Amino acid sequence: MAKVDIHYFNQALACAVRKGFDGDKILLSLDITITPNQQRVDGEQMTRLVQYVWAKLNDEFLGCTKHPCKTGIFPFMAHHVFHYKSLDKMLEQGISFYNLVTDDVQMKLVRVGEVAELEFVFSHPELDPKHFFLEFWLIIWHRFSSWLIDVKIPLSQVCFTHPKPQHSQEAKLLFTCRHSFNRPTVKLCFHAKYLDLPCVRTRTELTRFLRDSPADLITIPGSGQSFKAKIRAILIHDESDILFCPSFEILALSLNMSAQTLRRRLKVEGTSYPMIKDEIRRDLAIDYLVMTNRNITDISTALGFSEPRSFTRAFKQWTGVSPSKYNRAKV
Repeated sequence: MAKVDIHYFNQALACAVRKGFDGDKILLSLDITITPNQQRVDGEQMTRLVQYVWAKLNDEFLGCTKHPCKTGIFPFMAHHVFHYKSLDKMLEQGISFYNLVTDDVQMKLVRVGEVAELEFVFSHPELDPKHFFLEFWLIIWHRFSSWLIDVKIPLSQVCFTHPKPQHSQEAKLLFTCRHSFNRPTVKLCFHAKYLDLPCVRTRTELTRFLRDSPADLITIPGSGQSFKAKIRAILIHDESDILFCPSFEILALSLNMSAQTLRRRLKVEGTSYPMIKDEIRRDLAIDYLVMTNRNITDISTALGFSEPRSFTRAFKQWTGVSPSKYNRAKV
């Protein structure tokens, strides 16, 4: 996992200290030791600290707003937006959700030609003296958006309403783009074409993402627009009730390249078409078992298996247990 600058670790700890918690006791309980001249911490340590502060304060806003935002709000929102296909619609729904549940942070998505701007208004910035929560909240929305479409969304500009802070160089590592300070609006700017890309994740992946949060928010997922992401988008978002996996040759043609070229590109990404199909079938199977009342025969048909026995055999290879045992365990 990535390293995190000590500034952000200290500020996360300060969020709890300002609410009356003892910082040394927190570090002791988390079994984390920070040396006087330490410059960076492990991402895993940052994750544990943020999870601790979230839980102790019962506040996803980390005590940096006038009113707390109870833990669980973001996962609720994330599951809600999953009904929508494009990043554009998912962001619109997520923004509407938060604008309804809190007045402490208001957001807006603005699309002008080829530029998309995600705007933020923090009603009480004085409660976030080092701008930690502000930057953290921007990170969440940028990283979550990138994760949904499995594309590293390059930012063109990030604007802040406050003056240039002492940790501006550290902020450059979080937002690798042009930084503007003393601006009228806090916002992230990027090319609008990314709004049209579809979500390539399944609900099972979302559950893992939320369970481990903020671990997957520390680094930006995806690497450009991967061919794996393109293939997942084609297969997952087909309108048919039955998962349809075209031949590799037809798939390559739909991506405007030869089968040989696509096979080579996937090899560079460390994957293959059979591996991608297996991952999708596995995740959709778990989705259907845990989140619906569909029986084994229906799921087998929906995933394109010729018979339930073939599906059961494949499921055991994926998870180590039969579909019926997995369903009873609800893991």
